[in-house]
Amino acid sequence: MDYPEPFKPEMFDRIDETEDERFYQVARKVVHIDEPAIAAVGDFIQTAFAPNGVLLDLMSSWRSHLPQGFVKQRLVGLGLNMEEMADNPDLDDSVVHNLNTDPSLPFDDDTFHGALVTVSIQYMVKPLEVFAEVGRVLKPGAPFAVFFSNRMFLTKAIRLWQMIRDAGRRELVEKYFQLTDGFEAPLFYDLSPNPGQSDPLYVVCARKKSAAD
Repeated sequence: MDYPEPFKPEMFDRIDETEDERFYQVARKVVHIDEPAIAAVGDFIQTAFAPNGVLLDLMSSWRSHLPQGFVKQRLVGLGLNMEEMADNPDLDDSVVHNLNTDPSLPFDDDTFHGALVTVSIQYMVKPLEVFAEVGRVLKPGAPFAVFFSNRMFLTKAIRLWQMIRDAGRRELVEKYFQLTDGFEAPLFYDLSPNPGQSDPLYVVCARKKSAAD
């Protein structure tokens, strides 16, 4: 693709450019943020996502961090390791799909009432294409929440993510939304539960524009 300013192709390079399927073929059933941060993810989902919806968990793993008692119609996980997703108690359906080689989503238009990416946005090498696809499969008014912290697999995180820090990462995710047609203005929230004591946690969230917008 032609990268819009201020992006350049090399910003999305990674130390390890081998196939992602090879890196993720071994199940890693570990959490990447601590318990207070996980609880903060759940609290935000409880607030931002309407109950009884069909939801999409992108770059999914063995935990989706939905809050206890959250009522949903269905949660679909899209990730790279079926063993991990099979062990996820929140998922109702799982799809193995590599967004870095094929950013298109195997779902119909206007399917989901909400979508989320949890502490994995740093691995996305085609974010603008993926964000456009998320906008396509969301229903009008549905939220797309991107949670991030300062944890990562260094060899698989894009170069740009490693060059910047928390404030820059916030601006980067906001820019992904701003450069994607069809989303309202993104909103940023600092969800860090115990600054200096537990993992930092942030979210940038935007809703798909309604037909009237």
